[in-house]
Amino acid sequence: MNNPALICQAYAFATVVLWSTAYVYTKVALAFFTPGPLGLVRCAVASLAFVGVLLARGRGRGGFFVPSVRHLPLFAASGLSGFTLYLLAFNEGSITLNPTTNCIVISTAPILTAALARLFFSERLPVLRWLALALAFGGVVVMNGGGRGFMLAPGMGWVLVAAVLISLYNITQRTLSRHYGSMEIAAWSFFAGTLFLLYCLPQTVAQVQAAPASALWLALFLGIFPSAAAYLLWTKALALAPRTSLVTNYMFLTPFLSMLLDFVVTGGLPEASTFAGGAIIMGALVLFSLAGRRG
Repeated sequence: MNNPALICQAYAFATVVLWSTAYVYTKVALAFFTPGPLGLVRCAVASLAFVGVLLARGRGRGGFFVPSVRHLPLFAASGLSGFTLYLLAFNEGSITLNPTTNCIVISTAPILTAALARLFFSERLPVLRWLALALAFGGVVVMNGGGRGFMLAPGMGWVLVAAVLISLYNITQRTLSRHYGSMEIAAWSFFAGTLFLLYCLPQTVAQVQAAPASALWLALFLGIFPSAAAYLLWTKALALAPRTSLVTNYMFLTPFLSMLLDFVVTGGLPEASTFAGGAIIMGALVLFSLAGRRG
C-alpha cells in the first residue's frame, strides 16, 4: 500500500483507538493508584520510550537531541500544562466520571485552543467558531444534568480544567514549533512533565509495591500505547497527510470508541444526559471544523 492518503488514515485510526483506551483503562487503573502516582508512572514510561526514540534518531545526526537553553522555560510550561497538571486533573476527573463523558468534554480542546489563540496571538475567530464555542459550553451544561443549580457534577470541574490545560499545551506548541520538530517537542515536554511529577515518587514507589501485577501492566500500557506510541503514530499521520483534516477528522471517533470499549471492559453505559450533551458537543465540533474550512 503506497497511497499516502490511505496510509495516513490508517495511522490516524490506530491513534484514536489507542487514545480511546486511555479513558477506560485510566478509570480501571485508579482502583490501584491515586492520581499523582498514576500520572508519574504514565509520564515516566512514555519518557523512557522517547529516550529510546531520540537515541535511535540521533545516530548519524549528531547524537541525542537537546534543545536550546533559552527554550527550556517553554518546554517546562509545555510539560507542566500538557502532562503534569493535565494528568493530575484528568485522573481526578476519571475517578467519578464515566469514560465517555470524560472523553467528550476533553474533545472540546480544539475549540478552547482557538479561543486561547485569539487571546494570545490575536488570531481572527469567525462568528461561526464563536457560535461553536457557545454550543460546546451548552453541551457541557446538558451533560452536567442541566446545570444542577450551577453546581458542577463530581469530576466535571476537573475534566474542564484538563481541557483548558491541554489547550494551553497546544498554544505552547505553536511557539516551540517555530524552532523544533513535533517529535522533539513531545519528547522534551514529557521529560519536563515527569520531572514536575517527581514529588509523587514516595507515594508511587509504595503503590507500585502494593499493586498486583495486572495493575502494573495496565500502568505500563497507559505509558506506552495511549501516550508514546499514539503520539508517534499521530506525528507520522500528520506528516503523510495531503491535508490535515484527513487526519484530524478521525478525532470525532474517539468518544464512540471510548464508549464501546467501556461497555466491553466494564459493561457500563453513559446516562441519557451524556448522549444528549455529547451530541451537542459533537455538533459544535463539526460546526467548528466547517467554519475553519470556510475561513
